[in-house]
Amino acid sequence: MLWTVILLTVGVGAFGVGLFTAPVDLTVPPPTKAALILDGAGQLIATIRPPQTQEEVSGEDLPVVMRQAIVSAEDEHFFDHAGVDPRAIARALVRDVTGSTTQGGSTITQQYVKNVYVGSERTPLRKLREAAIAVRLEQRMSKDDILTQYLNTLYLGNGLYGVQAAAKYYFGVPIQQVSRAQAAMLAGIAPAPSAWNPATNFEAARSRQLYTLNRMVANHYLTVQEASDAYRVPPVLKVEKAQPETTIAPEFRDLVETQLRRDLGDQQLFRGGLRVTTTLDSDLQKALVQAVADVVPKPTDPQAAAIAIDPRSGDIKALTTKRDGGYSRNGFNLATQAARSTGSVIKPFTLAAALENGASVNDRYDAPQCITIPNPGGTPNPYRPCNAEPEEVGTYSLRTAMELSVNTVYAPLARDVGLRKVMDAAGAAGLAPPANLKTNLANSLGVEVTPISVATAYSTLVNHGVRHDPRTVLAIRSGGSGGADAGDIVREEPAAPAGQQALPADVADTVRDVLRGVVDRGTGTAARQDFPVYGKTGTTDDFTNAWFAGCTPELCLVTWMGYNSESLPSGQPNSMRNVEGVGTVMGGTLPAQVFAQALANYRELRPGAGGLAGSSG
Repeated sequence: MLWTVILLTVGVGAFGVGLFTAPVDLTVPPPTKAALILDGAGQLIATIRPPQTQEEVSGEDLPVVMRQAIVSAEDEHFFDHAGVDPRAIARALVRDVTGSTTQGGSTITQQYVKNVYVGSERTPLRKLREAAIAVRLEQRMSKDDILTQYLNTLYLGNGLYGVQAAAKYYFGVPIQQVSRAQAAMLAGIAPAPSAWNPATNFEAARSRQLYTLNRMVANHYLTVQEASDAYRVPPVLKVEKAQPETTIAPEFRDLVETQLRRDLGDQQLFRGGLRVTTTLDSDLQKALVQAVADVVPKPTDPQAAAIAIDPRSGDIKALTTKRDGGYSRNGFNLATQAARSTGSVIKPFTLAAALENGASVNDRYDAPQCITIPNPGGTPNPYRPCNAEPEEVGTYSLRTAMELSVNTVYAPLARDVGLRKVMDAAGAAGLAPPANLKTNLANSLGVEVTPISVATAYSTLVNHGVRHDPRTVLAIRSGGSGGADAGDIVREEPAAPAGQQALPADVADTVRDVLRGVVDRGTGTAARQDFPVYGKTGTTDDFTNAWFAGCTPELCLVTWMGYNSESLPSGQPNSMRNVEGVGTVMGGTLPAQVFAQALANYRELRPGAGGLAGSSG
């Protein structure tokens, strides 16, 4: 560092006129703050905290002993110099030449400038700029104000910025209540808080505490006896363990956080004191969480994912999952990341593609128990689907075959229409099947997609063919306080987004009408309500996946159940048999029960919701 000190000294003399008189922006960046996550009604549901903790206190709340300790440890001539201390620079030069451990050359003002304005890049230019800003800062701010700002921004390890956050974390007290011993330890670790961290290296922190107490004696802030008494009894650490945040919607919160970090970046997210109004309906969220817990309560029961979307806007109104070990922060989200085979949930899009090509719901197909269909380019070839029940044989209309989920009608229908057209219709609606599956006829009875994509696609069907992509955030505001409408608008989404006409309206409306029959008299009767419900069940071979997608014009609620293949020695999904009194779990059993139970729970929480129109508010 010798060359740096020499260059700094020369630079101060040679460029003093311009360097120390040039205008400079001394605006203090605001402290980091957690972003508040609100539901659609403006109620707090979660917070997104910055990776570091920073707390500010006023100068009046900083005790004298803390000020004395930091000045003694870091800059004994703080109250005498004008931002740059020639004596400290000389000491740094001696240190570099002799290898001694005397104090460095940066004043408290310079350290504050480095922390807040110029960063810590080790270059001569940075040191010159640091010195220039320090001098200008001393011309504009009082010593007490500079010291206050320094103590509020000082990094003290463990992601802690400011002595207030550090005092609470290490000692369990606010900074106003720190003792001499505690203040000396905080001041002592400031130059290298990672190496001298009291929580991980208490002996090193004690050594630094002793150093600071001795410097306080040398500067006449303490007597020898007072310093000895302060050092005699080691401070008791009461390290605050970060408590996991409790929220009714952890998966939803993480979706919001991911979007905010992507769209805003951490700087704006944690500097603006943001309040983020989301699409979540807290009552529906509670109702859905309770429904899943009621229907599959045991840890040994299948995993589940359930998501509710408003078809008119794409707003995610509720989201919950059940998995081995529970959901962990920023963990794997079964509702948005787990692609599992849909089974017969794909069939409405086969019908939609057929209707677009001139078919009628009254068209009739012969349906044997099993049927063999050539499947060139697919696996298996030939493809041999069978119906779920032996008695499902005969001749069926496309409407009745949908209600009863007759495989040997809808697999040939997909062949006749063309599987590519079926997958195009599904993809346009939002189901998003992988493109490389379009030639495999086996996918006419199941394609691997996520629950959120199923909810999006079914929302398109019940919304007259208009697709809305899922959204979680309605408005972002900064500043101000109080409710969701306070403060300055950073971003705001339209209440009624336009959407995209993904399917012809007459086609979507016809499919929706057919889906009502599935719930009224077909495989989905367990979801029946006292208002129209449009739905479809889905079950894969050997009962490894079970789905129910149920919709009203205001809400689509999709539930998936299955076992986690990764937890099984065979690496294969397990059959869902003998679960909660159900011999074989199909889409019309436990998944449909989740739908019905969620609606019942919701009506208890929000009486008068009727056909769930209230869920959009």
